[in-house]
Amino acid sequence: MSEIYEYRIERVTNKEQRIMTVNFINTYHSYIKYSDRPSRKLYWNLYENNILVGVFALGSAFSYSKTVKEYMKNNNLLFNEVANNIVFCLANHKNKNAGTIFLKLCRNDAILWWYERYGDYLKAFQTFILPPRIGAIYKADNWEYIGETIGNSQKTKNIRPDKIDQYKNVQKKVFKDGRIEYCICIENKVEPKLIFMKLVKDKELKRILGVKN
Repeated sequence: MSEIYEYRIERVTNKEQRIMTVNFINTYHSYIKYSDRPSRKLYWNLYENNILVGVFALGSAFSYSKTVKEYMKNNNLLFNEVANNIVFCLANHKNKNAGTIFLKLCRNDAILWWYERYGDYLKAFQTFILPPRIGAIYKADNWEYIGETIGNSQKTKNIRPDKIDQYKNVQKKVFKDGRIEYCICIENKVEPKLIFMKLVKDKELKRILGVKN
């Protein structure tokens, strides 16, 4: 008789949950450590049969790559309508299909939570895979491979309004609530990564958000 697996995802919304998240990433992720980000960020803890076996996280889109810019332009995507899958870490799960199951659960809940938290429709996902990994889980979930990065990494640094004259190429972000932030992008040399993206179908978006035609 085959074993029965139960899966659930849990939004990380308090200190206790976040401690579990940070410890899991720092223990099991193969090439990154947990890092707080000055951007949008949503984290989920992933459970198989009530045992923590993973962490999934989304952040603000990375839109500086030419390949990503073209993809967003061709699909009429705005910056705040794309989420970057910054973490997908699994360990000690028993079912080989757990990754695909969790990915779908998180995608669906992300559409709802993104709207609840930020007030924007989430119309696409992106992720960056460091070779020799090939993004097998994303391929199984029908994400589209759109190219590779050129080997540069850009980090966003927030700038105080009274300090903007000290920096070049300061970007201004105006939010729906009237809030204004200033930031700069800092480039670092990194290994090229594979880029995958997945569009959210309009009918799926409306179904999850309960939007009527």
